[in-house]
This record gives sequence, C-alpha cells and structure tokens, in this order.
Amino acid sequence: MVREDSVVKTAALKQPTFIIAGAMRCATSALNSYLREHPEVEVASTKEVHFFDENFHLGLGWYSRQFPDVDQAVAVGEATPNYMFSSEAMSRIAEVLPGVQIVIMLRNPIDRAYSHYWHDRTRGKIGAPFDTVVERECSGAQTDTAYIDRGRYREQLDRVFQLFPREAIHVSTFEEFVRDPDSVYAGVCRFIGVSEEYRPATFGTRVNAYTEFRSLTVRTLGKRLPERARQVVGRLNQKGGRVEYPPMEPETRIHLRQVFAEANQGLPELAGIDPPEWT
Repeated sequence: MVREDSVVKTAALKQPTFIIAGAMRCATSALNSYLREHPEVEVASTKEVHFFDENFHLGLGWYSRQFPDVDQAVAVGEATPNYMFSSEAMSRIAEVLPGVQIVIMLRNPIDRAYSHYWHDRTRGKIGAPFDTVVERECSGAQTDTAYIDRGRYREQLDRVFQLFPREAIHVSTFEEFVRDPDSVYAGVCRFIGVSEEYRPATFGTRVNAYTEFRSLTVRTLGKRLPERARQVVGRLNQKGGRVEYPPMEPETRIHLRQVFAEANQGLPELAGIDPPEWT
C-alpha cells in the first residue's frame, strides 16, 4: 500500500504520461536520453526511478518529486526497464496511472541475455561463465540471475496487454532502433504526442554501451565521491576505445534458440513485430 501521509490527489501530482517499461539491455537508455533533450518532453531527473517495483512504499508524493520541471511539457515520462518483468510493478502502474502510455523495447532474447550477463560481469556482479549460468537457470536451480526469464517476453506481454488497452502500448525493437533509429524515434514521439521532427544533438550516439573498467575497486570507491568527481574518476577508469565482449559459444546459442522459440511462440502476432534479425 502507498503510505497514507504521502497520498495526494492524482490530479495534483506531477505524474508521467508515458513509461518506458522494458526490457533491460534493449536501448531503453538511449531512447530515454534522446527524449530527455526533446523540448516538448520532460523525463524524470534520474533514469530508473524504480517507484513501482522498489520504492512504492515512499508514496506518490515522493514519486511526484522525481518530475520537477513538467509545467511546460507536453509529455512526461520515466524509464525503468525492470517494470515489465515485475507483475507487481505493472499492476501498480495500471492502478495508479490507468491512462498512462506504455513504451516497450524488445531485443533478440539470446542477445539480450548475453548483453545483460556481460553488463553484470564487468561490474563484478557475476564471475561464472555464461554457459554455466544458462545451465543453472534452465535447470530450475535457485539463482540470483534471471537472464533467461527476462527474455520470456510472451508471458510478460500477455500481462501488459491484460492490464492496458492495445492503443496505450507501443512496442519496438532494439534491432530496428539500430537499423533505422530515425523511424523508431519518430514513432515513439508520435505515440506520446510530441513533434516527431525534432532530433537531439546527441541523436545516434551510443548510450549505455558495454564498458570494461581498469579497476572494480576504483569504481566502487568512486561511487562515494561527489557527482562531478565521480564522473571524472569514472571516465578515467574506463578502458579506452570501443570494447566488445567475446562471442557466445555456438552450442549455447543453439540451446537458447530452442528455449526462446518455445517461450515466445506467437510473440510477433501479439506485439506486432517481426524483426528479421531474430531468425
């Protein structure tokens, strides 16, 4: 339940008109970054507010304060890509913001899982090889990861479509965003009701790309510094140049193709997508 002393009438709150609800490692950071620069859009002061999944107990007043400059905005939004994966979060969104628009970005679930794994590994969150993690998850063993489950899009989207009307949901893909960013960005702008002609100065630049660090210890200690110093230390601690993680084992990819083919059966028809890269 939302804390009673924090509840304010919905109409008086600064609340989003759209939410980028998922999925992780599917270009949600890039989309949020580009929309942040749109003159008709205001997004939350920080990406991944995590109100509906982790901070709900703080109340609607706290949530409202995450959108400080919305008075002149045509569209107000936030991006927390964990929402789609959380049945509790999506139910809360439907209850608190019944008229909100839901933006969803998907990605080939095999590549999404591998990207998520390396994102965690380079930050010291996991050390086991990817194929070992896949074996554990697919066997049903208790794990702290959900790389496979997060790619079972059909189950998650079924839930979203049960909670929100079809016209309130916009689904696109990471692959299409990479192939034709202009079209995808324009489509999202059109969906949330702002000009689709504007392009930010940073449009097309990589956002939240895979990064390797010279020292995880320095990265951890750097988080305790003031923001400006933290940013400087963070940049210096990153390995220079574009870094790519090693390719996935072919046998693991074949196995995951079978897993996700079964889990996401009927997804193209449901979501209205058919990215050729997925096949």
